Amino acid sequence: MTLDIEKSAAPLMWMERWLSEPRLRRYLDVCQGDFARALELYEWNLDLGAALMKDIAYFEVALRNAYDRMMRERYVEGGNWLLDDQSPVNRELPRKTRSGSVRDANALNRKAIKDALTPGRREAAPGSVVAHLPFGFWAHLSDRAHERVLWIPYLQRVWPRGTNRAELDARIRLINECRNRIAHHERLFQPSKAELEPVAVDRIIVDLLYQLVPEGSWLLSDGETRVERFLREHPLDAIISSNCSKATSAQERAIQDYFAMWVTRDFSRFDELFSPCCRYEECYGPIYEGTEELHRWIEHMLAIQHVMAWDIHDMVLAADGRSVTVAWTFVATERESYTFDGCSVIHFDEQGRIDSIREFEAKHERCFPQRRKEGPGSELR
Repeated sequence: MTLDIEKSAAPLMWMERWLSEPRLRRYLDVCQGDFARALELYEWNLDLGAALMKDIAYFEVALRNAYDRMMRERYVEGGNWLLDDQSPVNRELPRKTRSGSVRDANALNRKAIKDALTPGRREAAPGSVVAHLPFGFWAHLSDRAHERVLWIPYLQRVWPRGTNRAELDARIRLINECRNRIAHHERLFQPSKAELEPVAVDRIIVDLLYQLVPEGSWLLSDGETRVERFLREHPLDAIISSNCSKATSAQERAIQDYFAMWVTRDFSRFDELFSPCCRYEECYGPIYEGTEELHRWIEHMLAIQHVMAWDIHDMVLAADGRSVTVAWTFVATERESYTFDGCSVIHFDEQGRIDSIREFEAKHERCFPQRRKEGPGSELR
């Protein structure tokens, strides 16, 4: 369906009433103020969510049935595991938080089960309770708080031998987070966290569903997931490719100023350029969160490193208008001199401050291993 906004003399007014100004602004920013494209992009985002939600629904049903089946087979202490007050999901489970306080890790479980029960009836059919429990209930049964009481004695048996609980828990929580974003009609394209890319999430879903139901390979069509097929048939670039451009002058200046700080060793304007809650990921693994950690890192590096040059080759603005990919060459001296190439994905917040940087490294030296030697009898080298 294509909405005809030309019939309205003031499209911004009715679109703001419909979507709200903050939500509409996200789409208008990507489409550089083009109302027709913004609406097309909004509908495209809903269609993408519908494609992903279908696979999430398949996985959610498989997960809850696998967990329920295992618990009914193994939990024999006090009747149905969802209704027994002393079961691993109902009894008090005190756990210390990072702040040192104590919380009951099952408090939300009990509330979810209570909400799933038919009002006023303790004897609700277990199958009905399973069907009415939210995905969030099942998602956190594999968390650290339930490792000894649920994962080790019961739920690990659902998954292939050797499955890492923490890694599995992170993947299921990611699916749940994406599910909630779809349910709340949030933007799915170009998410703030790379791991929330719909293609990546759908691949996780297919992988985990295959582990639960090996016959689930039918979710792939010629090796393609549902989301990959949707994006091939309805590419995002067809809507916004004309809006990809160079970074704004303010963004370029901020990036240039930051890179220059490492050469001049003058970081007096650092807090002007960076958000207080920024996140910085170096290309070889370290992550710094917040300007306090960043200042400590910078102080340490200035003591051991001298940057000779940090040359920018190109800057490309993403369609969201806030992410800039920067290609560069870095030259520095510590115990010895070194040079490497790389790129940074730099994101700006609504105030135009840098709120995240992700760096990627590449060798500066180049080679051509498949180039043929000139002359007769040449061979690959």
